[in-house]
Amino acid sequence: MDIKFLRYFPESIAKSLQHTAALYGDSVDEIRMYKTGKIVLVMCGKNVHTSVSCTEAIFRETVGNLCGHSLYAHEESIRQGYIFTQDGIRVGVAGQAVCRGDIVERITELTSLCIRIPRRFPGTSDDIYSRAVSAGVPTSVLVFSSPGVGKTTALRELADCLAKTAYRVALVDTRYELCYGLNNEYIDIFKGYPRSFGMETAIRVMNPQFVICDEISTDADAKAVLQCASSGVAVIASAHGGSLTDLRRQPAIKTLLEHDAFHTLVRLHRNGGQLVHTFYDKREGDWRDADNGSRAVAGGGYGCCDSAAEG
Repeated sequence: MDIKFLRYFPESIAKSLQHTAALYGDSVDEIRMYKTGKIVLVMCGKNVHTSVSCTEAIFRETVGNLCGHSLYAHEESIRQGYIFTQDGIRVGVAGQAVCRGDIVERITELTSLCIRIPRRFPGTSDDIYSRAVSAGVPTSVLVFSSPGVGKTTALRELADCLAKTAYRVALVDTRYELCYGLNNEYIDIFKGYPRSFGMETAIRVMNPQFVICDEISTDADAKAVLQCASSGVAVIASAHGGSLTDLRRQPAIKTLLEHDAFHTLVRLHRNGGQLVHTFYDKREGDWRDADNGSRAVAGGGYGCCDSAAEG
């Protein structure tokens, strides 16, 4: 396991986690920490319950390290359910909320953490790239899957590949995940922007050919995607959904599909241990399998046993 992800833990805990991870090939997707329970590693999509116990003191120390010892500075992101570290990783948090109606005003006590380990997998989105630049014309693509299959990883690699092949790319990174490990100096990154506002700002001020964003789901997101389309800007986005039926159940996504906002849909899923891409094009008024079959990802996919760390 990359040592930089372990430095947030007390030394004794870090050593135990590193030893446990080594037993499973070191490919850890998530580290899950509970305030008064055992630490769990997620590997190859499976939960591995370690013998490493967490106490309230250990939990507080870890949270302090993740926040750079300034919990107040992360108050707003914690309210939204995550901590963003200086290493560029996002940590999901759960705890006790104080609400006014349906609005979460603040979180008064954290009880569990989910540290997702981001990785780069160059080349694994090459087949999606070829659809996005079909005939040399920027084309909108929606990538969808169940949680944890690799949507964020796919979008990150697409952004890098598009920028390196001289396309103007704006990356709207609302939750500080998409830009991890990207050293491409030709990407316009809107870090921390609300998704819809970031998309609207990008097309107004940066003249992109592609706008890339993760996990569209709201009416505001749909409106921004349609605005990009009407401005002649291609959108590459992701959404949750294990099937086309799942996608159509989401009002915002249904609206976008009905307005032909995307030229191609890509479903990420697994066949045994192999990560697979299935492409859909719209023909005869409905979305149909473009290749009459699925394509296994070159190189086996994302991570251990083809498990993705993100998305």
